[in-house]
Amino acid sequence: MKKYIVFTGSFIVLLFAFQIVSGLFLTFTYVPDLSQPLINSTVSVLSFNYPFLSSIILATFSFIISNKVCKVKKSTYK
Repeated sequence: MKKYIVFTGSFIVLLFAFQIVSGLFLTFTYVPDLSQPLINSTVSVLSFNYPFLSSIILATFSFIISNKVCKVKKSTYK
């Protein structure tokens, strides 16, 4: 049960950090197009966040972290 809690906690933290970093990246690299009038402007959406791919990558990292944390705790108590 402890492995599951460590895995879930590290997954949530890494997912939250990824969302913050990708949001900052998109905010810093956004350049508005001022050549068109604001009334007739169309919204262009840049799809940067791939939810399935990012969750698979973050789940892998959190699994590695949870295994390392559980190994360290087991080896210190032996």
